[in-house]
Order: sequence, then C-alpha cells, then structure tokens
Amino acid sequence: MRSKHACNTPPPTFIGRARREQLIEATISVVAEQGYTGASLAKVAKHASVSKSVVLYHFRNKNELVEATVRQIYEEIWNFVRPSFEAQTSAKGQLAAFIESEFAYMQDHRDRLLTVSYLLLNHRDSTGSLSLMYRGESELMEALAGILEYGQANGEFRAFAIKPMATTLTHAINGALRQWLSDPSLSLTEYARELVTLFELATRKST
Repeated sequence: MRSKHACNTPPPTFIGRARREQLIEATISVVAEQGYTGASLAKVAKHASVSKSVVLYHFRNKNELVEATVRQIYEEIWNFVRPSFEAQTSAKGQLAAFIESEFAYMQDHRDRLLTVSYLLLNHRDSTGSLSLMYRGESELMEALAGILEYGQANGEFRAFAIKPMATTLTHAINGALRQWLSDPSLSLTEYARELVTLFELATRKST
C-alpha cells in the first residue's frame, strides 16, 4: 500500500543494510526536526556520526536517500496496516481497517508523518517534478479504488463513479493527517472514526 517504487542499486550486504537503515533513521530524525531545507547530507551524516562520504557510498545522491526514506516509511505503514486489513472479508471492513490502522500508526509515529510530509511536498526530481508526491497519491488512490470496486462487485456498495470517490477518499485521509500535524490536539482516533462513518454513508446501498 502506498508507494513501493524500487531502487536500481544492487542488494546490499547485511552490514550494508544495517548502515543504510541507520542513515535512513538519521534522515527521518533530521527532516522531522529541521524540515526539508534543513536536511542536508552533511547534517544527516553528522546525526549518524559518520562522514558525508559514507552517506554517498550507500546512496549516490540526496534523491536516492529521500526515495529510500519514503519507501521505508510506506513499508512500515503497510506492515502495520496489513494484519487488520487482511483479516477483513468485506469491503466495508477493509476500508475501515485501512483508515483506522493507518491513523493509529501515525498517532504513534509523528516523526514518520512529519518526514514523509516534508519530503513529498518539497522534494523535486531531476526534472523539477514533485514525483514522489504524485506517485504516492496515485498508488494510494489505486489501492482505495480496488476496495471500492470490490465492494461494488460483491453488492455491498451502491453504484457510483469509482475514480471520483477514490480521489475524495484519498484527499480526506491525507488532509486529516496534515491537519493533525498543524494541530496535534486533534484526536486521530476520532478523526478516523468520523471518516469511516462518512464513507460508509457515502457508499451504502439504499434499502
């Protein structure tokens, strides 16, 4: 779920993986604390207590480090969401499990949400595009569309246009998480519950 784009570098050794994980954790800490503009490779290296050359040995440039960091956060989210999601047999249950589990993860990992938000909203690729943000939103939308299509196919959900509903749901989820970043006093548990109710009502078949 979310973006799982691959890196073209060869698979690292056990020691190499440990070092890459250390550098990704350092990146998360630096970005969460100082924002995107403050997250230079030099600062990441300093936080990890290594030289900048060590960072560049494992990641050819900042773009590769950023992509690896976003990918790891997405994988962590999905690994947390998966058990609850896969335990559901209905589309309604899958949609609720996805929203509630993702929000529960974010509630306990604010640094991850801060980091991925800063990176998606600010990091541009070599063409100047916010490709990570577009890719992440597109893949989330596709995943949600799959749940909605399943719900229509098995007769749970009413007839509606999938893409507009999936787009609205995507922006509702992302908007809620961004709002929580600016106002931590909001309850993500309550937010998740209301979103689940809102989209249950929006997709429900009339009786």
